Amino acid sequence: MRSLLGILFIVLLAACVQDKSVQVSGRIDTGRTRDSVIVFEVNGEMHEFKLDNRYFFSGKIKLEKGSYAYIYQPYYIPVYLAPGEDLEINIVRNTGIPQFKGTLSAVNNYLKEQGRGMAFISNADYKLEEEAFVQRMQDILNMNILLLEAKNLGEDFTNQERERIRYGIAGQAIIYPNTHMASDSMEYKPGATFDNFVTSFDFNNEDLLSYPSYKQFLMYYFYYYKGKNMSVRRLMNYILTNVTNLKVRDFLLSEVVYNYFAHNGLRDSDYLLSICWNEVSDTSKLAKVTQLVDRWRKLSAGATAPNALLVDSLGKETQLKDMRGKYLYICVGMPDFGGMGGSKELSAWGELVKEYEGKDIRFLTFCPDTNIFLQVKDIPGEHFLLKDVSNFYATYMVSTLPRYMLINPDGRISVADAPKPTGSVKLLLQNMGL
Repeated sequence: MRSLLGILFIVLLAACVQDKSVQVSGRIDTGRTRDSVIVFEVNGEMHEFKLDNRYFFSGKIKLEKGSYAYIYQPYYIPVYLAPGEDLEINIVRNTGIPQFKGTLSAVNNYLKEQGRGMAFISNADYKLEEEAFVQRMQDILNMNILLLEAKNLGEDFTNQERERIRYGIAGQAIIYPNTHMASDSMEYKPGATFDNFVTSFDFNNEDLLSYPSYKQFLMYYFYYYKGKNMSVRRLMNYILTNVTNLKVRDFLLSEVVYNYFAHNGLRDSDYLLSICWNEVSDTSKLAKVTQLVDRWRKLSAGATAPNALLVDSLGKETQLKDMRGKYLYICVGMPDFGGMGGSKELSAWGELVKEYEGKDIRFLTFCPDTNIFLQVKDIPGEHFLLKDVSNFYATYMVSTLPRYMLINPDGRISVADAPKPTGSVKLLLQNMGL
């Protein structure tokens, strides 16, 4: 009798222990035989489940608490998962619309409907004056939260979803200064009403780091809004002073450094990397920055310029490595590409070509497509069409156009991110003896 009671006690105790995993299952039939797995991203970790020969899958994902997640194959689908619950996902052929069953079906059906109308803010909203815009944001926020609370989807999910809605709106509202044009001038400067609104949002909510709109809001707020007129050093110090949550701070510091290096190369790299190594504890984020730095270092002065396949104006194929013998000042794109100030760059480019005629330098444009290739034909210099644009962009870290480079006569890189024609390029060429 005692042994029976002991067994019952153990069974009851086990039942009381919260299950720290969520059961996922379903059928993903897309009609594409190459689809053999389904992948869930949960809190930055990937969980892969194989589909059987009838496209069924089943498995468990360990979770400490309810979390937003994403299905990446075969479709990009946001879902919500919680420990001790189950979710069945079915996607039929020729449609990307999932059908949900299980204890988490109501929550995920709500997310599915929300996803179809996630663009809370319209273009007309951005045209409103500041006070009217902020009031409109408050109204949209309150309306969506009221609709959420009326669904009675459980306290844990409702609390998280309330914050997701808030940052979904905040992530779109933060770009208002860049999209709104004041009626009395060409430039709008946000006032206290807008600033008070955007600073009312929490910058230390690590629970929402898995949701893109929160990360978008953080980056726009610190990098483009507060950091607009700051040097990158000041911005890093501003983040260290104002962000207390370690995970959020890790994200911001690493992303700011990554974005800065992506657009500026390794300028100020010693200081920025020292901040990363001393302040960022997330090794995956440090690895991401390190990989970018290593790619830039392959473009450092003295390194052999990676080869590129090209087509000249006569349709003849050639290669960058075959152009050795003279300095190469290269414009990727065209000198007047990208709006304001372009005409000045184009004029300065023409003056450079004329001034250095007969000297030991060639002025080249590398065009990413035939449209630009046709546009540059009347511009001074030599023009080439890139054959493998994506590979060239990745190799030479091209993120914006135009991009300028200077390559030495021996085929080694002089400057991978050279000054533009209106910049200090003449001084650079003088230092080369030209």
